[in-house]
Amino acid sequence: MEMTTKKKIELVNTYIRGKGFIYERGVIENFWLSLKSKPFVILGGISGTGKTRLVKLFAEAIGAELRMVAVRPDWTDSSALLGRSTPNGDFIPGQVLRIIVEAKDDPEKPYILLLDEMNLARVEYYLSDFLSVMETRDFKDGKIVTDRLLPFEYYGDVRFPENLYLVGTVNMDETTFPFSKKVLDRANTIEFNTVNLMPTDAVYDPTVVPIEEDNSFLKSKYLFLSQSMNEENREFIESICTDLEEINRVLKVNNAHVGYRVRDEIVFYMLNNRDAGLLSRDDAMDNAIMQKILPRIQGSSVFVREMLCELFKIFAGENTEILSDNKGMDMYALLGKKGVKYPKSAEKTAFMVRRFDEDGATSFWL
Repeated sequence: MEMTTKKKIELVNTYIRGKGFIYERGVIENFWLSLKSKPFVILGGISGTGKTRLVKLFAEAIGAELRMVAVRPDWTDSSALLGRSTPNGDFIPGQVLRIIVEAKDDPEKPYILLLDEMNLARVEYYLSDFLSVMETRDFKDGKIVTDRLLPFEYYGDVRFPENLYLVGTVNMDETTFPFSKKVLDRANTIEFNTVNLMPTDAVYDPTVVPIEEDNSFLKSKYLFLSQSMNEENREFIESICTDLEEINRVLKVNNAHVGYRVRDEIVFYMLNNRDAGLLSRDDAMDNAIMQKILPRIQGSSVFVREMLCELFKIFAGENTEILSDNKGMDMYALLGKKGVKYPKSAEKTAFMVRRFDEDGATSFWL
């Protein structure tokens, strides 16, 4: 009897726990959903919260190949990753190009490429070729294909393999670069800032074994919204888009509204969650808002503050009737009440408003 996706994720959690690590409820599910929806995930937050460890343990747990590349601050283009031509016409392949070829030659096994501290350099500079080619993904004879990453004459037919998954870890501090909307729109950005310094009850178990999954476990099922609008999915998709329309109306006042790419990737995330039966609808939508919408908001205009307050009303659900004109402190009083629809998004929005009140400007990142 074939094992369900939900059972597989439970076994991944068991494996990670058996290695002595415990992550908050839903973190592993969210990471899988993010990779399944788009092969580009960013793990951000303060240093030492287990971002790199999560990627390594997840790769071990599913039997994926993990390749780690440390980003250098002097990367200004893709030559360090893909390669460069010499004056005499030779081509020297970059370290990521060699990983791409390795993945291409082993198509049944998932490969996770971990870019460690990826914002030590400007991501939109050195990763621009990957970001562009990733948007050309299409189904052909059951496989996901893309345009070429390099001209054919450089290194043959090099494309973004369907079994390659790009994960970046980032620390947001004075030594790193912020993300452009071009990057944020193309990734699921998962924040790691929750820290509990008390020892956990995780016990190392040497008997845990990986589940050894092939690429179908992570391969995207949905690439185009038009292909997903069948009779089974239409009502569900329309309900998600209705919720996004409400959010987008608030964002549009400050010209911060999202486009079709963000809409589609949120819908795919929600469809994958529904198909696998992992999270409740509201919990999954809460993750999607945190990962695709809120990271784009920043600024010092009073209109940014008002926009955040209006978003909070949507996220807090039925509890917003007691908000006063000075909404910042009232928000925190509402967070613990029942009926908050999207608790993580509501808490983050309250934090962003408080930061605006204290500093005169705000952003998603600490």
